[in-house]
Amino acid sequence: MYWYEVLMYEMSRKKLLSQTRLSLNPPLDQPQSSNPPADHPAAMRIFELGTLNSQEELSILDTTPPASTKPSFLSLPSEVICLILDFIPPRAQKRLARVCLISRQWYIAAIPYLYRYPIITPANYTKFVTTISPSGIHVKPSRFAGLVKRIDLSCIVHESRPSLLARLLRRAQGSLEEFVAPQTAFGYIALVAIGHCQQLRLLDLSLVSQSIELETLFRHIQDLPHLVTLYFPPSSVSDGSKLAFYWPPRLKYISLAGGIENSFLTNTCVPSTLHELQIAHCPFVKDSSIKHLLNKASHQLTVLSINYYIPCLGFNAFDKVLIICPHLEKLTIAVDYVSAHLFEEENSPAGHPLRWLNLDSSGNPGVEKKITPDDIFIAVAEERLSELRVVRARKKLGWEENSKRMVVDLNELLETRAEEKGETGAGVWIFENDYSSQCEAFKGWWNGFGEEE
Repeated sequence: MYWYEVLMYEMSRKKLLSQTRLSLNPPLDQPQSSNPPADHPAAMRIFELGTLNSQEELSILDTTPPASTKPSFLSLPSEVICLILDFIPPRAQKRLARVCLISRQWYIAAIPYLYRYPIITPANYTKFVTTISPSGIHVKPSRFAGLVKRIDLSCIVHESRPSLLARLLRRAQGSLEEFVAPQTAFGYIALVAIGHCQQLRLLDLSLVSQSIELETLFRHIQDLPHLVTLYFPPSSVSDGSKLAFYWPPRLKYISLAGGIENSFLTNTCVPSTLHELQIAHCPFVKDSSIKHLLNKASHQLTVLSINYYIPCLGFNAFDKVLIICPHLEKLTIAVDYVSAHLFEEENSPAGHPLRWLNLDSSGNPGVEKKITPDDIFIAVAEERLSELRVVRARKKLGWEENSKRMVVDLNELLETRAEEKGETGAGVWIFENDYSSQCEAFKGWWNGFGEEE
């Protein structure tokens, strides 16, 4: 609270100085004098301090107000309170809720921060919907509806109904920027309501279990002017009759999943703003249709993820992915669909800008032996992947147990290349799964490796 003490002190000092100057000015009907009356409190104070020049001010120690006149912490200006609230992380809901209990002034200032990114759980879902969207026909709109920017219903399973969800989306449509759909209770009326959320930037349907036709989905999202990120539902279906789909105009990230067919990938027009593409859990697509899509977006893709589960792909279907996408900076790929030939000279062009390589694995028998750290080491040492700085490998690949020495060499090479260019954060990392927030740095478990040898 040091900054608060300084703020309160400066406010009190300036207030006392202004009062002292006013008391030193004589009335207009009296002749002005260079000194106040002898019995004036300010004159007595000045007498104690000594004679002051016209350009001097009272010292800090002499203007310190008594403790009883110190302004209360609860009576700060609203602008100062908002500045304080800006330092609280936007998703720190418990902290913001406690701030609302300080006083009415703090409550009014903190409410917009509290409702901006609400944490919705099965326990508070019904109360939240009732607050944002009161039931009834002739009900005054809630003043909280325009504050909500993100609705994350990933924890909601059985607590919602399609009509309740649609009503919530309609009330928050003017300010809603991010929406994560629940696993159930996502029906057609909810999709219609999403089409009216003109400020929406992120739409995540990756948990939806109901079947959604692609034609219906595109009809309601194609006109969203600010949509940047789109996660397809895993239960999406396409009858193959429609040849062209129109994407939102500013789409940058697409995650494809579900029952999409080869005709969808070959006939779709890639958005000109697309930079990141993820393909996973597509049981019907073949490598030829995915390559056709990548060829159309090759000049603009910088991030690509091809992950499990795509059973129609061969064991080396994407050995030439670096040739197809010459501008990739980050690649996440399951080793089920590549081999060590990915890092050979004919498949890794010299000077490729790849900086981040993420090797995933399904855990199926035999895939852990397809790629070794030495394969990557040679490609980096021969300047074909000279920009590579980070290699992340799933623990299922067994690099910890079977390739310790090779991983040590690769880690040292990546760190050396980074130090030569004044960069940090390079190395080899082992991770458990995609959704874990904690990754194990490789150098954390190979410390002392040389001593064991």
